[in-house]
Amino acid sequence: MSDQKLWQDGLASLNALLSDLSPAAKKPLLELLSGYRAGKESLAAITLAADSETICRDCAGQCCLNGKYRVNVFDGLSLCAAGISVMPDFSQKPLCPYSYAGGCILESGLRPLDCILFVCDSLEGRLPDSDRVDLTALENNLRKCLSEASQLLNIHLGIPLLLWAEKLTDQPIQNQRGI
Repeated sequence: MSDQKLWQDGLASLNALLSDLSPAAKKPLLELLSGYRAGKESLAAITLAADSETICRDCAGQCCLNGKYRVNVFDGLSLCAAGISVMPDFSQKPLCPYSYAGGCILESGLRPLDCILFVCDSLEGRLPDSDRVDLTALENNLRKCLSEASQLLNIHLGIPLLLWAEKLTDQPIQNQRGI
């Protein structure tokens, strides 16, 4: 199955999962997704203040190579919950399928967890100690959101979306819990 088909099937399954949730489960999940997105935005704001825009432009995205497995299931749920449709270009290997000439196609709060947490040596050298402490706290909160949502849904949400979707072809979503 093609990566594009896996992407589409994975998101369709996540949309179905969201629509099938009881109100009692959906409310805390949406709160976790909101915190997850806000945490990523806060983390991105710290790195932007250290001039990540210039550093990343000069680097030309070396950290963005081979990124097709960066979007995890929770990141996919974030996209679905926000009603955002993204069409990655899986043909542009080794470039990240979630990027284009101008950078990432996803706003900071919806970028993959792996990407938003990555701080290269050049950027880290510009961060004051207080920002490093804040980045660590934000990372811990993001991982806590992911863990709590995984427990709530009884699904390992940290698995790459494409790999999860591939497993869906073998068994229905109800049997995916605990992967």
